[in-house]
Amino acid sequence: MYKFTTNSEYLFFKILNYDSFLNNIFIDYIKQSSDYFSIKNNGNILGKNIKLTPIYITYIRNHCFNIKYISPSGFIFLKKGVDINRKYLLYKKIFIYNKKGNIIPGVLIPTKKKQMKIDIGTKDLKEVYSLGINLGAKVVLQEDFSIFNKKYLLSNEITNKIGLFILWELIKTKRKINFMLIKDKNTKLYFMNYLVNLSFLINKKLKIIDLFLKQPLGCELIYFCKTNHIKIKSFKKRKKIYYIININIKYLKTPIEMILKSEIEKIINLIIILI
Repeated sequence: MYKFTTNSEYLFFKILNYDSFLNNIFIDYIKQSSDYFSIKNNGNILGKNIKLTPIYITYIRNHCFNIKYISPSGFIFLKKGVDINRKYLLYKKIFIYNKKGNIIPGVLIPTKKKQMKIDIGTKDLKEVYSLGINLGAKVVLQEDFSIFNKKYLLSNEITNKIGLFILWELIKTKRKINFMLIKDKNTKLYFMNYLVNLSFLINKKLKIIDLFLKQPLGCELIYFCKTNHIKIKSFKKRKKIYYIININIKYLKTPIEMILKSEIEKIINLIIILI
């Protein structure tokens, strides 16, 4: 049975403390695990040996901001569409990725017009440009990872990264896992000949992983869910069976989120049984 180890906690720490714009982590792990997957030109990651195991895993959420405007006085403004309540973002530390891939620290500050404004300690537009920062550059929240009472994982934006962490932990089991890793919600996928869609949600609304299976869950898997207190719902639509599993976390409406390690362990153990 899968259990968190010191190595698991280190990997979780690395993923959560890196950033929400995960491309560099993708590349690092792809190089280390070339037997398992390859990267496409469009940025999608594709599992190898597709015919061996009828299972796909998708990572859906990818969260970062873009710079919309830089003022003559050296302040930076974000594009609209921030999907977290503004009051939780104010005075949060952030990172900006410049055109050379370097990281520039900054802080979000309030404005009278309810805009998202960043101060990076620059005095004018010229100084901002001298740091390699331009319109469209990526901005992410700085991540702080902690373990409370040896059982709760606490960090910014956990929901954006649980799927990725589960994927790497499954790869360490040395099993042949076929999957497609998607970094954009709008990417269209067509899965042929699957009968079951097993979805994992956060707090009943944010999907972190989809498993597409060629055969329905057996009685032993349903029993595993019940005995391990995994809440699972099922329904049928257009001759396909849909199972939904929910993971509960705390503080979903803020950038700081908390989840029990045991919840992640249960999900990984369920997927191990499936494969």
